[in-house]
Amino acid sequence: MIDRRDAYRVLASVDRQLVLQELLEAEGAVGVDELARRVAARRHRLRPGKVSDDQLSRARVRLVHVHFPMLADHGLVTVDRDEDDVTLPGGAPLDRVLDAGDRLETWPPDDLLAQPG
Repeated sequence: MIDRRDAYRVLASVDRQLVLQELLEAEGAVGVDELARRVAARRHRLRPGKVSDDQLSRARVRLVHVHFPMLADHGLVTVDRDEDDVTLPGGAPLDRVLDAGDRLETWPPDDLLAQPG
């Protein structure tokens, strides 16, 4: 079970907030490259098709080497290396993080959720 302190640590990163939000909206598995593209697009306030290869590569590295491991260690995502996708397993750890998020003014990261026109 994730404690409140760890829940806030998870939400301390905008990239992790965006990963959780994207997976909540997807309601299923999302490919790592697609998730990296979506996070990079929101982070740089671009349409997904406008994300450069460099921005995509940097986002993928951050997600795969920093954010996915932390989220997986807390039971918040499942990363399937064979299928190269990520899912939300749901359950108590995710509920705990979402409850902590409800207490934050910055959750969900509304300013980054709107897609540019």
